[in-house]
Amino acid sequence: MKVYENHGKSVTGVAVYLLIWLLLAGLVEAQTQPELAMATVQMGRVWVGVKANGDKGNFDFRYPFFPNDYDVLGVRGQQQDLWGGAGFRLVTTNWWDPIYPDSLHKVAIFGPTNKYLPQGKVVAGGELTNYARFGYPEQYVDFEPLALPEFSTIDPEMLGEYSYDQIVEVTSENILGVQLARKLMAWSQSLNDDYVILDVELTNVSGDTLPDFYINVESNGENTYHSTGNNPTLRGEEAIQTSYTWQHYYGGRIGDSLRVFYEYSADDPDIAGDDMGKPAISQNGRLVFPKFVWYSILHASKQPYTNPADDEDDFLQPKVTYIGKSNLIPYSEESDEFGSKNFWAIRGAYSEFLPMIGETWDGTYHGMNSDEYGSADFSALDAVSKDNNNSKLYSSFGPYTFLPGQKIRLVFASGYSGLSLEKGKEIGRKWLNGTLEDPTDIPNPETGYLPGNFVFPDGATEMDRRKDRWISTGIDSVMASASRAKWNFDHSYKIPLSPPPPSRIDITGLGTGVEIKWIDAGAEAMPNFAGYRIMRRISNLDSVFYEVVYNSGADDKTAEHLFVDTTVIVGAQYYYYVQSKARIAADDLTAHPSTRGKTMYSNRVLHPNLTPVFPPYFSQDDLSKIRIVPNPYNINDPLLRDVGWTDRRGLMFLNLPPEVTIKIFTENGDWVQTLEHYSPPTVLAGNKFWDMITRNQQVIHSGVYIAVFETPDGQTAMQKFLVIR
Repeated sequence: MKVYENHGKSVTGVAVYLLIWLLLAGLVEAQTQPELAMATVQMGRVWVGVKANGDKGNFDFRYPFFPNDYDVLGVRGQQQDLWGGAGFRLVTTNWWDPIYPDSLHKVAIFGPTNKYLPQGKVVAGGELTNYARFGYPEQYVDFEPLALPEFSTIDPEMLGEYSYDQIVEVTSENILGVQLARKLMAWSQSLNDDYVILDVELTNVSGDTLPDFYINVESNGENTYHSTGNNPTLRGEEAIQTSYTWQHYYGGRIGDSLRVFYEYSADDPDIAGDDMGKPAISQNGRLVFPKFVWYSILHASKQPYTNPADDEDDFLQPKVTYIGKSNLIPYSEESDEFGSKNFWAIRGAYSEFLPMIGETWDGTYHGMNSDEYGSADFSALDAVSKDNNNSKLYSSFGPYTFLPGQKIRLVFASGYSGLSLEKGKEIGRKWLNGTLEDPTDIPNPETGYLPGNFVFPDGATEMDRRKDRWISTGIDSVMASASRAKWNFDHSYKIPLSPPPPSRIDITGLGTGVEIKWIDAGAEAMPNFAGYRIMRRISNLDSVFYEVVYNSGADDKTAEHLFVDTTVIVGAQYYYYVQSKARIAADDLTAHPSTRGKTMYSNRVLHPNLTPVFPPYFSQDDLSKIRIVPNPYNINDPLLRDVGWTDRRGLMFLNLPPEVTIKIFTENGDWVQTLEHYSPPTVLAGNKFWDMITRNQQVIHSGVYIAVFETPDGQTAMQKFLVIR
């Protein structure tokens, strides 16, 4: 709501400036629209879309590569959330309207787009750029190239002396005459890959003083894709519900050491029992939502400045925090001198109405945390709803008196931390079979890391409470990650560099096993190079995890590496990735103390292993030794999934000669399909996979089929097989 007051004044300097600006913006928009440019950050576990004008966008990371086993969070960007620097709301009072210059806004609240600038504005010379240190390796699977489009311009020189591995930069301008220079940075090294950092510098270029100036931001994890939980698919009550969350701000009480807003899985009050963490009963109880979404304030200017040397962090900023849906916030216009519900909340009145418990800092207004409200129902607060819930984590910075030419700097880390997928599977399994023990060294034996007054769901068993205490350890993980992000910022983004991924990888199924070749001169040139690790898993299920099959030390240097994995099941579906390693010195003062002496790995997302390899049998010439497996074929056979056949429709022809034609007929002699098998001498593969699709592109039915094998020299053989669907 905006209040207009007509004081009969002439057009002020800011109004003239804005009128000219609007005209120029229209001319520019007619030629090009830099405001609509977009970029994606995909360097670690947090994938974020950025729109140049600072507005919401629409990003879908699920194809062609969204690594389900790596537990990546993809921020869709369809809401004005903080992740990529979207939706900054700037506030001031007594602001003259640029279109109706005799009208005064008692309070003005504007986001990046509005009725004056429907597309927003990107500053000339501040157009969106997107640079990364590493690209995808040249990759071949069974001699076939695997190519993915790069998500950034690969140019390490553009990253300068800093340690981040990707940076997106853009400068936009708000209708209030404030420019926002945004930098979004990500790290690929495995000890700092669960967060991104957003560094924002605001500059008042309006020519006028902006009084009572606030910056209001919001975020949550509701508008996201989870790479896990989709294979096998979770259905019904077991599906991930990202809007049923507890929300908590740490940093408002005296004695708090960080400023962190986080949310985590809450119990569904309409379902009997305790489903916090979303245990999937159909998948042996594994927890599919055990992680925390969070953002941390790393820096907030105490006051506007002109000289960057004068900029000082104010731990009491944000002065205001609150949670909820803006349309559900209780409000009485009669008691508000400004008549603006949004401004009432932004300046702290709602938080004062429903304050955080405990001893908070004087002059700050922090609202109630939902997990401290004294209810087992996450939606018990007036501003939170179970139906169509999208409760936000709000922070307000200010009030500032913002003079022309002055700057304000805000720096945030946004992350995704907590229990690993492997740990979530283990905890869920033990919870389901009644063998789960409590985590050790938790601060509260009843609530773990949860608030001391946390209320467990009605009917929660002791086993349920143990599960929830395990989930609560994610709070410790969040604080550890936020601490590393703060260290990263405090050290000017100059933490230890990540080792680069291999520049080329060849993965080939041979009769001798699976052969893996790779080249990584960049990693081996690092002074702290520590060798390589090769990981392998069977199938592409997100409930099946990688195991180490090769692990070497710092002396593992050569122009081209070769490893042959002979511990494989012939015909099974395998995925591999290769990582380089670098060790952080125990006395490295650029590294966070908790990471010193540890090993960094090149990032998983830089080696997209989309294509499986099926280790073949050796080829041989005796047609009587050919085998068809499984025979009989039963689509419900659980062994198919055990060897990685997540698409269970398939047959293997084994012990084939190097070259053979396979013709398949029904028992009545109808021609079904023809398969050609050829394996060069360098491969010696003696097997052929058939997806059970006919030459007319139909799936075969149950029945008896005949396979006829014929070699180029005229040898023939015949076998029958049975299909049960």
